[in-house]
Amino acid sequence: MKIYYKYVLGGVTKLFVTTLLIFTVALLFLLVVQMSLKTGFPFIYSFRLTPYLVPEIFAIAIPASALFAVTIFFAKMGGNNEIIGLKSLGIAPWRILYPVWILMFGVSVCGVWFNDLATSWTRLEMNRVLLEGVETMLLSQLRTENRFVAPSGQFEVKVTDVASDNVLINPEFSGKIDGINGTAESAKVNVEFDSTKSPLLRIHMENAEIDTQHGRFVIPDSYEFVIPLNQIYRSKNRVDPPAKEVKQALENLEADRSSFHRRLASSAIFSFLSGDFEATTQESWKARINTEKYFDRQRNRFKLTIPRICAAGFSTFFFVWVGAPYSILLRKSDVTFAFFTSFLPILFVYYPLFALGLEGAKSGTLPPVATWLGNVALGIIGIFFLKKIH
Repeated sequence: MKIYYKYVLGGVTKLFVTTLLIFTVALLFLLVVQMSLKTGFPFIYSFRLTPYLVPEIFAIAIPASALFAVTIFFAKMGGNNEIIGLKSLGIAPWRILYPVWILMFGVSVCGVWFNDLATSWTRLEMNRVLLEGVETMLLSQLRTENRFVAPSGQFEVKVTDVASDNVLINPEFSGKIDGINGTAESAKVNVEFDSTKSPLLRIHMENAEIDTQHGRFVIPDSYEFVIPLNQIYRSKNRVDPPAKEVKQALENLEADRSSFHRRLASSAIFSFLSGDFEATTQESWKARINTEKYFDRQRNRFKLTIPRICAAGFSTFFFVWVGAPYSILLRKSDVTFAFFTSFLPILFVYYPLFALGLEGAKSGTLPPVATWLGNVALGIIGIFFLKKIH
């Protein structure tokens, strides 16, 4: 049996690594292009994101590569009657499958780690790189087009020229950000980035004319705008805490919630003692409902982190659990047919159940463990296929 184990593990591993490399390169290119189109960043600059995209790509590519590898390998074995030969020797098919299951269990553990990185470190670093690139992108577009429009649509700059020392000549600022409308003789822009604070875009203007709600004002000396960068570039990627920090994040959230309740109670007591009963009906008091909903959503999201990344990571094992016996059951060497048909239970069973469990856990209607619904379903289907091949 050792010869068969080496043969099976060697063949599956070779196919898995090759497929993973192909999927990784293809997905990397697609994600960089998508990021460039979504954010408005030049393609070359977006390519700087590639080191941070790798964990997210691996989280997607590993399950698909594993399914492809075992489907191709065992479909060929079945088509070449190797499984029948093993049975004639009194060797049950599951005996050549369990080394692959052990291998894919280890790969699944790596998948959990990649999923953890993808939703925490990867997204955080991608946002940092994109925000740091705002200054470069802004100056580059102003030099070539004399105009810059923020990806968020909240901010626009027009200039007649950009000097060699990156000074904007005759800049005109407009947008939806308060107090940013106006013109100047010259201006200097720079990004202030600190990993512990919200990044800022500073615009230092000379001889400015500023439009406000109260009219137009001339400022002969220097004037500085400070704009949070998240108003210029708005990322839709939520950054979750790493698995090891979930407990601390929950404790911090509960501390913030308790502090909010204490402030709320103090405000209510003061209103009643002062006889200002109408204060409790004001919009600022009604906003507490939205704040409570925010705390609930955050708590559900934090509690969901570990079950979600574990369920997504171990999808590799369950993809193989279904794909390997199904390929043997087909007894055909048509690998294309075997792969696409083995993907059907994943497409129509796993993903809908995973999405159902995920959304239910986010809303609080289902427990976080509901993210494993898809894996459990694949486990049952895999057992059915295993019985069939025996």
